[in-house]
Amino acid sequence: MRALVMAAALAALAGAARPAGAQSPLTVDEVLAAVDRAYPLLDAARQEQEAAAGEATAAQGAFDLRLLGSADVFRGNVYDNEGASVSLYQPLTFAGANVFGGYRIGRGTYAPYDGKAQTLTDGEWKAGLSLPLLRNRALDSRRGALERTAIGRELADQRVAASRLRFLGEAAVRYWDWVAAGSQQGVAAQLLQIAEARDRDLADAIGLGSIAPVERVDNRRAILQRQGGVVTARRNTERQAINVSLYYRATDGTMLRPVEGQLPGTMPPPPPRLTRAQVDADIQQALDARPDVRAIVLSRQQQEVALELARNELLPTFDLFAEVSRDVGDGSRTLQGTELDAGATFQLPVQRRQGKGQARVALAALSRLDAELRIARDRVRAEIEDAASALTAALDVLEVVRSEVAVARELEQAERDKFSLGDSTQFLVNLRELATADAAFREISATAEAHKARVAYDVATARLGALAARP
Repeated sequence: MRALVMAAALAALAGAARPAGAQSPLTVDEVLAAVDRAYPLLDAARQEQEAAAGEATAAQGAFDLRLLGSADVFRGNVYDNEGASVSLYQPLTFAGANVFGGYRIGRGTYAPYDGKAQTLTDGEWKAGLSLPLLRNRALDSRRGALERTAIGRELADQRVAASRLRFLGEAAVRYWDWVAAGSQQGVAAQLLQIAEARDRDLADAIGLGSIAPVERVDNRRAILQRQGGVVTARRNTERQAINVSLYYRATDGTMLRPVEGQLPGTMPPPPPRLTRAQVDADIQQALDARPDVRAIVLSRQQQEVALELARNELLPTFDLFAEVSRDVGDGSRTLQGTELDAGATFQLPVQRRQGKGQARVALAALSRLDAELRIARDRVRAEIEDAASALTAALDVLEVVRSEVAVARELEQAERDKFSLGDSTQFLVNLRELATADAAFREISATAEAHKARVAYDVATARLGALAARP
């Protein structure tokens, strides 16, 4: 029967997806680009970068130029005076030094113990500096905050990168689930078309008396069964499309649900196999490149700064200071000329419990982070090995299922030929067609699993983030 031969040709296409509509097929790269562009959780994660930048700016505030001013008026029974002063104070990042300069004026009569408040008629100009020699020289709390917040910005970048990598992986997996569901819906639709085409041929054959009417009844049952299969497959495709829409978004963040017309025309071929050398090289690269590993390394650097600050607290304070001043104008000879005031201050907390306690805290944190770093790197190795193993297994399964599809199609055609000669029944033909469709379904699933295993591998190696960032 010619119609049955045509049906066999349709069965040979069982592994293909439904044909694409007028719209261009949606690619995984477009979905990943949408995640970068407008995925809300990624936007939320990026706020951590903004917060880290704000903390860095706040830490820089410790080195802001400061303007100080004061004024006073005193009226008494014996002494009357007024004064004012203005000065600039600038902390430096170099060696913990501080410099300042200013101007003051003091007029009137002062008690002997307030004589230094008096100036010549045009006031006094002064400048000076302070310089630590022990504590706060190599590092102080202000510079420590700068270092910690600078590292914090890098840490925020790595945490965002880790979130982005996870979201990209989720989006890619959802995409392949949708493509696989669409391809399986195509198989179910083609299976239905075969039964519907055969129904017309069976009606003609029954009219000629060459086939019993019960054969058409059984085919009608197969049509109803396959119609239910198409509905189920369509629902699965729609469900997976909804899942994709969580990640596939417009520029303004609106969810975009892909439609059947955006499905690829055929199931894309599986990714290539990985070599042992490639896996080993990727493991070595990922041990340093993975954002979660980098985050722990950066957290450890922050604790190293905290340890340096704690050790700084164990040092005695020994600061040098110097100030030069000069009065200008008219007045007492004792106020004329240039004056230099210099000296040193020393302070030593005998027990130094604050520094010792802070050092213990920092050392404990470093030990904890060392342990976390070891397990993180072990996890990287395990995840890459597992993903590589999953990809190999999926490709092995795919090879077997492809052979099964070929054998199932051969048996289906043989059974159909027997039926055309009157040596078989429609029931057996239906079973052969269902077996072929089942194998085609599993071929699609195996292909999708191979793609998802490759996604897991690219996430584990942090390669997916770099691939998605390419123009």
